[in-house]
Amino acid sequence: MQTFQHSPTKINFTCVSHKHFSLAVIIVLLSCGAAYASADSQSHNAKETSHADVKQQTFSLSGSAYVGYRFDSNVSVSELDTNSDVADGALQSEARLKVSVKPTEKWGNVLSASQANTNYQTLSEFALDLTTLSASTSYTFDFAKLGAHYYHASAKLDGSDFLTYQQYGLSAGKLLGQRTYLRVSSDLIDKQFENTPEDAPIRDSEAVAVRSDLFYFFEGEDFFQIALKLQNEDALNNVFDYTGKGVDLAYTYPLAVFSKPLKLTVSYQLEVRDYATEQDGGIGREDDKHVVEMSADYAIHNNVDIRLSTQYGDFASSVEGADYQETIAELGINVHF
Repeated sequence: MQTFQHSPTKINFTCVSHKHFSLAVIIVLLSCGAAYASADSQSHNAKETSHADVKQQTFSLSGSAYVGYRFDSNVSVSELDTNSDVADGALQSEARLKVSVKPTEKWGNVLSASQANTNYQTLSEFALDLTTLSASTSYTFDFAKLGAHYYHASAKLDGSDFLTYQQYGLSAGKLLGQRTYLRVSSDLIDKQFENTPEDAPIRDSEAVAVRSDLFYFFEGEDFFQIALKLQNEDALNNVFDYTGKGVDLAYTYPLAVFSKPLKLTVSYQLEVRDYATEQDGGIGREDDKHVVEMSADYAIHNNVDIRLSTQYGDFASSVEGADYQETIAELGINVHF
């Protein structure tokens, strides 16, 4: 895929058109879902009792609260190409609430909100507060499961507004045979950085991303996932224009220990970014990101899990501030309902 030339007028027009198109598709999907839901409900009423009909209308509320301790060998902010080259410990906390509404067996809607905080013991300037909101709707047609989604995140760094991130798009999923599930999605992404120093380059950007996930489920409950991803990002400052390609691999294996469920996951992420050349206003920067992670979730109670994870990242870059290695280890407890 060739990197497109930077043209603010053209890119903004294209993204606005995509936004309108995405909103239109979301409205159509909701309308189709409602229409199909009505048809399903009428057919269902003609064949089943009213008691069975009530079961089609489902509403569920779930939530969780997590607290843990993290050790970070090199505290960093990847979005700013900054690493401290200093190790520190941090208190991690997160609260999450999710509402699921399923008018029919085939039509589902999910709303969720979360608040996550990372408070370092020494490097308080790296303290991160992240507020996220998301919404999604999907309908399972005979040929595929179609969905639309929206994600909004607001980040604060050391108590000051840092980044506003928005992502919205469309997806389609299909079960292939008995064990394989394929999902493809296309997203528009908007990033706005706040309170940047006067002499710092503007990093605001818009991007188009495409992702494909393939899941393979074995005879047990274990499964393997592979994802291919492509992102073309256009920034106000040409220095930050890039085309990114990547692969995600993950294997999850559930088992029982002392009659309690334990879930083990091993994952690997690869991302390669090619930035704009000098001819296009950039510096010809190249980034290679490799991240390996292992995690274990052990349910000591129906509503209480212990989480242990470790992660190693090798962030190679031609830019000094973005060239570093980082190891993270975390232990925490999650209470959920």
